[in-house]
Amino acid sequence: MVPTELVEKFWPLMNASKPPPKTPKTSPKPPQIPFRAPPEAPCPQMVPTELVEKEFWRLVNSIEEDVTVEYGADIHSKEFGSGFPVRDGKRRLSPEEEEYAGSGWNLNVMPVLQQSVLCHINADISGMKVPWLYVGMVFSAFCWHIEDHWSYSINYLHWGEPKTWYGVPSFAAEHLEEVMKKLTPELFESQPDLLHQLVTLMNPNTLMAHGVPVVRTNQCAGEFVITFPRAYHSGFNQGYNFAEAVNFCTADWLPAGRQCIEHYRRLRRYCVFSHEELICKMAASPEKLDLNLAAAVHKEMFVLVQEERKLRKALLEKGITEAEREAFELLPDDERQCDKCKTTCFLSALACYDCPQGLVCLYHMDDLCKCPRSKQYLRYRYTLDELPAMLHKLKVRAESFDTWANKVRIALEVEDGRKRTLEELRALESEARERKFPENELLHRLKGCLGQAERCVSEALGLISSQETGVPAPALTLEELRAFLEQMNQLPCVMHQIGDVQALLERVEAFQDEARAALDVPPPGPGALQELLDRGARLGVEVPEGRRLERQLAQAAWLEEAGRTVAPSPAVDVAMAELQELLTIAQRWEEKAQMCLEARTVTTTRAWMTWRGWWPWAGTCRVRLEELRQLEVQVLCPCADAGSDSSKRLKWRQEPGLYRLDAESLGLSAQDLRDPGAVIVAFKEGEQKEKEGMLRLRHANSQKSAPPLPGPGPPSCVCGQPAGPAMLQCQLCRDWFHGSCVSWPRLGAQKPSPAWWEWDAKFLCPLCQRSRRPRLETILALLVALQKLPVRLPEGEALQCLTERAITWQDRARQLLASRTGPGPWSGWRRCGTGCTAATAATAPCARPAATSRPRASFGAGGGRAPPEHLPSVPPGVGGERDAPSPEKNGPLPSELEALSAALPRLQGPVLELAEGTRRPLEELMMEGDLLEVTLDEAQSIWRLLQATRPPPLALFRLLLEDS
Repeated sequence: MVPTELVEKFWPLMNASKPPPKTPKTSPKPPQIPFRAPPEAPCPQMVPTELVEKEFWRLVNSIEEDVTVEYGADIHSKEFGSGFPVRDGKRRLSPEEEEYAGSGWNLNVMPVLQQSVLCHINADISGMKVPWLYVGMVFSAFCWHIEDHWSYSINYLHWGEPKTWYGVPSFAAEHLEEVMKKLTPELFESQPDLLHQLVTLMNPNTLMAHGVPVVRTNQCAGEFVITFPRAYHSGFNQGYNFAEAVNFCTADWLPAGRQCIEHYRRLRRYCVFSHEELICKMAASPEKLDLNLAAAVHKEMFVLVQEERKLRKALLEKGITEAEREAFELLPDDERQCDKCKTTCFLSALACYDCPQGLVCLYHMDDLCKCPRSKQYLRYRYTLDELPAMLHKLKVRAESFDTWANKVRIALEVEDGRKRTLEELRALESEARERKFPENELLHRLKGCLGQAERCVSEALGLISSQETGVPAPALTLEELRAFLEQMNQLPCVMHQIGDVQALLERVEAFQDEARAALDVPPPGPGALQELLDRGARLGVEVPEGRRLERQLAQAAWLEEAGRTVAPSPAVDVAMAELQELLTIAQRWEEKAQMCLEARTVTTTRAWMTWRGWWPWAGTCRVRLEELRQLEVQVLCPCADAGSDSSKRLKWRQEPGLYRLDAESLGLSAQDLRDPGAVIVAFKEGEQKEKEGMLRLRHANSQKSAPPLPGPGPPSCVCGQPAGPAMLQCQLCRDWFHGSCVSWPRLGAQKPSPAWWEWDAKFLCPLCQRSRRPRLETILALLVALQKLPVRLPEGEALQCLTERAITWQDRARQLLASRTGPGPWSGWRRCGTGCTAATAATAPCARPAATSRPRASFGAGGGRAPPEHLPSVPPGVGGERDAPSPEKNGPLPSELEALSAALPRLQGPVLELAEGTRRPLEELMMEGDLLEVTLDEAQSIWRLLQATRPPPLALFRLLLEDS
């Protein structure tokens, strides 16, 4: 935004730089549009742009009415300031202004960007390289015109009312000129370059009627409008506004710029700058050009050289042989303009010794003067031998990237069979940086290869120096050393350290052979073992045999020490015999324990008592095996096969020999069971597999018809028979089961309550509920007992993981249930209706009439409502006051079961409404809770909440009541 005081400076200059358009005229009767509206009238922005546009063209076409407007146009920004931040040192810029001061969209920066051709022009061309400012009022217009040298233009509206634009594409420029010459021939006869004077305005409808394509747009504050080369444009301002504009030229403009000079030559129009000088200046410093710009300049320079050759040849044919070199760029433009076509000369010009004031371009060599040819001479900037050299440099620059890319490709892929040195690869990277090649895939690959090679050199030098100096380096394993050597061999560059690393690997392998030999034969003495270990330590590489050598050395040292300190005696022989017997017993016990771990059977108290004879201290273990026996072993671990189809799961259930044990399903071997870390990792992986498998199983079962139709069809239930009547759906796996094959909830055994969402109608199939699901407190007590044991059981880690999983889920559920205010998950809850509240004494609970309105109360922040865990309460009993049978009139009350059955038709729901974004996390949390083989109160609370958001399952209630 430009300060108001800066805008006020523009008003005295509004008519200084450009005459006003011809169309708006003076009139004693102003128009009736209230662009200066009183306070009670609509503000100017409220006047439709179409209405202002219609009035503008009415005034333009009117002969009787004249309107005078003021337009502060073509104001030099260097003198009066720019609307964009500028680093001119006059004031300190804020951090935000600093960002915009260097932005390419800043109109003070855009013309001089590296990709812009205008940055190679030294002079500050006002309006082209230096932005112009425009302060407009309503109806102030800019007439049909194209930009100087057919360049691009960009206009930014800083603030104020919109600016209406009309544009004609470049391919229709000549058509527009022909139409205007046809409609106003007398104007173009006197002024052939009339369209370049910005004084001609013609209605777009007239142009379109003669086949000229015209487009329009409304430019609002904060928007850019860009015009393309030779695209005619005009327009007017809808009201008071402030804009800024400048020109720019990209590489694709160069051919259009050359055609513009030819057009100017025919019209005898002055040039703003010399196109030839611009091309030659860029060709003289090709290394400073962008690759795309260098290629475009090469094409233009080639055309320029060919044309210059032809013109100079024609000059020689006319007998003009005298020539002088001239630095045209040092002359003012008015001293090197062609007297005939007004073109600014640069490469060459024709002059006369007798007429020193005369100068023409070679296109008009016959129009210089009437002097003899011997008096005329050529003034040239470059010889014909120098121009091809400049052309060659451009070609090298334009093709430099392709040449560089080819060299990099050959080096990285070793296409010629020769690996490059690191210095050669660094030179390629340095060339790309110096020539400012754009970022590309080959450059990224080259940098990655160099980085990898330098890291390998650093690591190799570290290994080699540690061998020479004895300073320990980070130890590598034998496999890591081999992988490191393989990595060095695969690099596309020469690695001088490969020989040293290969020699180190050979020494390590020789040491490994010696260590194996020492371990295979009867163990040598401690001295020989210690010497072997010292040699291995100096290598700095770990081999698998090193640990075995250390254990062998410790045994040898102990035996040597024992042999020196214990004197031979009968007591020693007896003790040795007892030790041997204990060793034999321990080995036999270890064999039985190994068999037990592989079979994964549940050990009973009797088995432990039997093993007491094999292991002397087994009787001291206080293991409460009665509690362990009640806990099914497979329940401790997640069911990694939860995603299996029902028939496969059934087969495992019916044939225990085929049902995989928990250790096998988690991929645990007998060796893994000895490692607590392996058990915990396998348990965590099993949790994820169980969840993913259950999601797949639920999706597959949801495709079945609900409920399945009786009759022939795919097998269902645990019995594997087709579907029949009275089918129940598992709340977890979503599969269907016969009521006669499974145990289901008994509604009759519950206390009757009209809050149907609290009825215990949840059904989990025997394939999903694998145990009686003890409470978390029971499992915690068992875990405490296990931690007091002097031995480690693999079931202990599994039980600990199960407990952590249950506690983690419980914490998540409590946090969700405890969220009452703020933008938490309960912001999506709504309570539906009043039929299930204690206040509805006149209507049966959960049985409101269909016409009753359903007011909803939010549980979001500041709602002042009850939290979602407080579901609507109901009074005791089934019916309300009107529906409750009177003992005096109807006899005794019906049974609780009959009361529940009688209340089913009056149940309505849902009681609560839940947003879709909140329901899904709850359902996912409910599924994870159902997968736990632990009973938690939070799981029941979440299930009741989800039930309250659905319609009452009347069919399920009837089925359960009939069974009861």
